[in-house]
Amino acid sequence: MPCAPMLALVRNASSLRMIVATMSPFFESPAYQEAVARLEYALERRDRVAILTGAIGSGKTTLLEKWTTQQRRRGAIVVYLQTPGTFEHDFLWDLAIQLQANVGLATTPPELWFAIREQLAAFVLEQRSVVIVVDHVEEIARETADILLTLARLHCGGQTSATLVLAVDSQDLASFDTRLTKLADLKIELEAWDAGDVAAYTEAYQAAHPETKLELDSAAIEAVSRYSGGLPRVISQILDLSRLATEASQSPAVTPETVEAIREELL
Repeated sequence: MPCAPMLALVRNASSLRMIVATMSPFFESPAYQEAVARLEYALERRDRVAILTGAIGSGKTTLLEKWTTQQRRRGAIVVYLQTPGTFEHDFLWDLAIQLQANVGLATTPPELWFAIREQLAAFVLEQRSVVIVVDHVEEIARETADILLTLARLHCGGQTSATLVLAVDSQDLASFDTRLTKLADLKIELEAWDAGDVAAYTEAYQAAHPETKLELDSAAIEAVSRYSGGLPRVISQILDLSRLATEASQSPAVTPETVEAIREELL
């Protein structure tokens, strides 16, 4: 392929680790803004459970990281469990600590559970808004799902102060615990970017890396959109590798052939 020599240089570059880096710069696509608006709506209605879904690489974790930070700044009690794991004790421990419950290293699972429920009841009396977010929820064990089910039924929605937000990859949604999906008041789909979003992000990316002078014409941007499937993570990786490839070749132009070869390299 035309860009094979450039990719050979990129493979040997010490900065290849960039392909697994988080997106830079951050870009609020219309899909992101719509998903945030719907999460805000779920809190306003005091929904019991809201499910955020989307393809792998669609930006669910990035969205939740930024959204939970905003909620904390507004004074909400926010629990954000990014890696729920498979052990009941670890899950209860993380949940108790983030809820600011009075627990210690020797606290047993039943005591952790009691402290969690006691703290949630206290937040109701204090009229504090509580958001419990569990990312990658498709990875949890059934025992952990049982905990979430009890939380949702007894401490979320209606007159309580808590809302449970579950993030699950769309490919796993059909096989996810139906006991929880049936409790969902709202399902939010984080959609992929269209070509216009890719073009806008490319401009932001170019501005963030002025030293590279990365050049993508409309054909190259369309290729990025097509080969990435509109997934932000893949788009960011393609642009990162394009930047390294153009630096190695000393040519700022990115062609559709370059994008195709980079995508094959990522697969």
